[in-house]
Amino acid sequence: MSSTTSSMKVMSFNIRFGTADDGPNSWEFRRDAVMEMLGASGAVVIGMQEVLASQLDEIRQVLPRYDFVGVGREDGVADGEFCAILFDKQQIQVEASDTYWFSDTPEVVGSSSWGNSNTRVCTHGVFAFEGRHFNFFNLHIDHESAISRFKSIQLLTSRITDVDELPCIITGDFNDDEDSIPIKMMAEAGFEDTFRTINPDVPEQATYHGWTDMLDGSKIDYIFVSHGLRVKDASINREKPFGTFVSDHYPVTATLAFSPTDV
Repeated sequence: MSSTTSSMKVMSFNIRFGTADDGPNSWEFRRDAVMEMLGASGAVVIGMQEVLASQLDEIRQVLPRYDFVGVGREDGVADGEFCAILFDKQQIQVEASDTYWFSDTPEVVGSSSWGNSNTRVCTHGVFAFEGRHFNFFNLHIDHESAISRFKSIQLLTSRITDVDELPCIITGDFNDDEDSIPIKMMAEAGFEDTFRTINPDVPEQATYHGWTDMLDGSKIDYIFVSHGLRVKDASINREKPFGTFVSDHYPVTATLAFSPTDV
């Protein structure tokens, strides 16, 4: 195995579900901007939150190099929002995947236990890039229940511990800012916030903007990494292709490389 590897760009993107009535920001008006952003991004793996089956179908039609793993959170097939993991099938190979529910019964489809009104899920995949294997977790945790967010991170970190012989990438809408208990739990568990690795001293910057050009505010979208991965770059993408917002969240990106000793 060579001790060098090419860079791998990843993204976390809350796309905003396609049936939302957002007036001039509804899916039909921003679809082309989303496709332009994704196509130009260079991301080979994308953790996407809120995405519906119909949006995934459109993405694959316009950008056929992408495939995905994941299921709809309501029925474990195609109903409801996905925490899909998109991957460039020309560069990334998928070895295995599964989805679990943030609840006391994570294997039970549609289950919810912790006070969250919406069903919440995490999709996990094992992937390979240039012969190097890694875990990828993509999640969307609750926006209303602090208990649910706390317990969701407990479940997430326990699941990662079970598979952490491989490097791990964790993307998601955590619905909590950098000073919150769940985000501190991620740091205490040894996970590195890629944005802060590259931008340690900048003030907290908004990733949810609510269809505005807001820059200041809570950073609630993250890309975390574990051992075996070096962060070469990380940013919040505020581009507006064709002058159009791609979502009510800004995508976040990170460029990663495998450490030489990890296989």
